[in-house]
Amino acid sequence: MKIAIFTDTFLPKTDGVVTATVDLAKGLANRGHKIFIIAPRAKINEEFSYQNIFVKRVNSIPAFFYEDFKFTSPLNPSILKLIKEEKIDIIHFQTPITLGFQAILIAKILKKPLVGTFHTFFGDPQYLKHVNMDYDFVEKMSWKYSKFFYDKCDLVTCPSEQTKKELQAHNFIRPIKVISNGINLKQFDNSKSKEVKKKYNNGKTLLFVGRIAHEKNLLYLLDCFKPVVKKIPSTKLILIGDGPQMREVKDKIEQLNLEKNVILTGRIEHDKLIKSSIFGACDLFVTASTTENQPITVLESQANGLPCVAVNAKGMPDLIKNNYNGFLIEENDKKAFSDAIVKILSDKKLYKKMRTNTLKEIKKHDSKKVIKEWEEVYKDLASSSKNHHSNFLE
Repeated sequence: MKIAIFTDTFLPKTDGVVTATVDLAKGLANRGHKIFIIAPRAKINEEFSYQNIFVKRVNSIPAFFYEDFKFTSPLNPSILKLIKEEKIDIIHFQTPITLGFQAILIAKILKKPLVGTFHTFFGDPQYLKHVNMDYDFVEKMSWKYSKFFYDKCDLVTCPSEQTKKELQAHNFIRPIKVISNGINLKQFDNSKSKEVKKKYNNGKTLLFVGRIAHEKNLLYLLDCFKPVVKKIPSTKLILIGDGPQMREVKDKIEQLNLEKNVILTGRIEHDKLIKSSIFGACDLFVTASTTENQPITVLESQANGLPCVAVNAKGMPDLIKNNYNGFLIEENDKKAFSDAIVKILSDKKLYKKMRTNTLKEIKKHDSKKVIKEWEEVYKDLASSSKNHHSNFLE
């Protein structure tokens, strides 16, 4: 098949959407499909290159609300020409911004099946804080905005059951299918984990990977970490990432006197991170975010056997079974969050059980299974494309 994937965020930026997009494209390309990625133009030394994958860049400007996203023109004739000449079978958008809108228009014009994946709760107040617009009415408008995009699809996909329920609760009218982001279980290199462990900490080590931003709830996480250090002083927390809240995070670390216990690595390129042995050097993954759909970083940590302590919100229950492969803690219960970390770190038998269960559970998200699922979805849509009726502006 020939599949066009539209995304408003792409390499060299790295986030969950980019990683999921690249993994999907590679997985499909490995099985002989021809993939066209339509993405914003960016300053890069070398374009992403992979067999059976072709990247078309379009002129763009930074989106005011989130630096990882870009605005492009509403309709680019060269993209329409490409989709038409290549006789694309399926159009799939990953982001509901301007390139997502182009995907909708082109699917309408060329009568192509359209898939939209819901990755991000960008209308959540934690995201809206970045532009000082965390008001109820803005959140409601954001849901209407999202609904406009996804109600134009033949199929909406999302990576978690909890997200599907939330989309249904907001009256999304198109069929919704849950498909995991998937994870390549064999991509990691932990051969130097002992060296990395020695570099960072010989004691217990917690890991967080992600954007240093409001939606990750890192100030809350640091509050939860403080009591852990009081009970197990040698424990360290590695925060990998960068973002607009870095100054606040540094101030919070200083305020809590955690300078010796929190390690800020800054951003590490994804390709380097998975080969860095950092996952193998850590004991536990922690996240206090309440906005997650299906975070790639949690999948990656679980692929390396790390149990997880997280807040019981959004898509996290799809990845973590409480007291099985980690702990899910109710929102605003910092004591329970801290206690859960201490419990896992202090109980070798419990830790071993959770690690075993983590490695067992993650097999459900093996990218090989996920790619086959996508193939079936695309084939079903392509086979019914002769009877395809666009839902644009219905």
